[in-house]
Amino acid sequence: MYRLLKILASLAVATVLYGYLLWHGPLVNRRAETIVWAEPCVDNIYIYGENAHFDLLPGFGQDVLLINGKTRHYYCPSVYANQGLYLAELECGLYRIYASELSILAPKDFKLSGYTITRDNQNLYYCFSNKQGRLVLEVEAVSALPEEVFDVIIDAGHGGDNNGATRRERFEKEENLRASLYMAELLRAAGLKTALTRDDDFIPGQIGVTEADIDPYVIEGRVYLAYSTQAKYFISNHLNASTRGALRGWQLYRSVQASGGWQQSIAAHFSAYGHIPNNDFKSFGTEGIYRRFSQDDEKTGSDYYYILRETGGELTKPRNFAKMHPHIDLRRGAESILVEYLFLDNSDDLEYWDDNWQGLVEAVVKGSLDYWGIK
Repeated sequence: MYRLLKILASLAVATVLYGYLLWHGPLVNRRAETIVWAEPCVDNIYIYGENAHFDLLPGFGQDVLLINGKTRHYYCPSVYANQGLYLAELECGLYRIYASELSILAPKDFKLSGYTITRDNQNLYYCFSNKQGRLVLEVEAVSALPEEVFDVIIDAGHGGDNNGATRRERFEKEENLRASLYMAELLRAAGLKTALTRDDDFIPGQIGVTEADIDPYVIEGRVYLAYSTQAKYFISNHLNASTRGALRGWQLYRSVQASGGWQQSIAAHFSAYGHIPNNDFKSFGTEGIYRRFSQDDEKTGSDYYYILRETGGELTKPRNFAKMHPHIDLRRGAESILVEYLFLDNSDDLEYWDDNWQGLVEAVVKGSLDYWGIK
C-alpha cells in the first residue's frame, strides 16, 4: 500500500512538473507543429499600403489573433504584401495580440504607427507598441491627417530632359502630366488627400538629373516622396512605346510581392469603357495584367521596375533607396501600381488617347476607389 501511494505521489509530481514545463518551458505550437521556448516575441511589423504583416521570432508561425472586447480579428500569413491584416476594417479601441494562443512579447521601445486613407472624411490612426512588455495595438478615429501625411501620391512619369516615349512632336512626359493633374482633381473630389511627384515639366528632386542616374532616390525625388508623405497608395502614370509602333493596349503592372486585386479592378473599368488590353508579353502575364521580376528572373524575388520595388518598404525589397537613406524607416511602404495607358508610338492608340484620355483616367480612378472601398 505504501509503495502504491509512493508511486501515485511520484506520478502527481511528474504531472505537475510536466504541466509547468509545458506552460513555461518548451511549448508545443500546434499551428506551426514545432517546439519552441518561452513566449512569442515580435521581431518587427511591416506595413504595405493599409496591410500589416507580423514578423515573429522563429517557432510560433505567423498566425495572429487580435482581441478587443468581444471583437476578434485573425491574421494569417500570405505570400502577398497586400493581403495582410487590413487595418482599415478595425474598430476603434485597444487590442491585445496573441500568437499560438499566447500574448506576444515586444521590445522595450517598440512602436510603429500610421494612418489609413480618408474614408467618409475621417481616418484611422493605428499604433503598435509595448504595454507592460506585451505587444498591443491601439486604433482611434481622427478627423484629419497631419499636414505632412497624404493618402495617395500620383506620379507623372518622366519630365524635364527625359521625354519618355515620343511620336513626332508628341512627348510622353507631357501626356503623363496632363493625365496626372486630372487624376489629382478626381481623387481630391473623392475626399482623398493627394499629392503629385511633379506639377510641371521637371524631374522631381533635381532639375536636369535623368532617371538613369539617381533621380528617384534624392530628397524630394519620386521614391523619397512616397516615404516622406507616408502615402498608402502610389500611382505612376505612363504611356508606352514599342518596336516600330506595332503594339496596342493597356498594361497594368503590380509589384511581384502583391496580388492583382488593384489591377483587376482598374482593368474591369477599362474594359467597361471599351479600352483593349495588351496581350503581347505572356512571360509577364496576360490581358494587360502584368508583373515583371528583376532581370526577368523569378529567383531574385524583386521587381524590375524601381517605382514598384523601391516605394513599398521592406516587403518589396528596396535596394537603391535603402542604401542612400539608411536612416529612413522602411517598415511602412506604399502599395504601388504602374499604369501604361496605351502605346504612344502607335498611330491608332495615339488617336484613341486624344479622343478618350479623360475617360481612361476616370477608369483608373473608379477602379482604384472600388479597390479602396470608397463609394
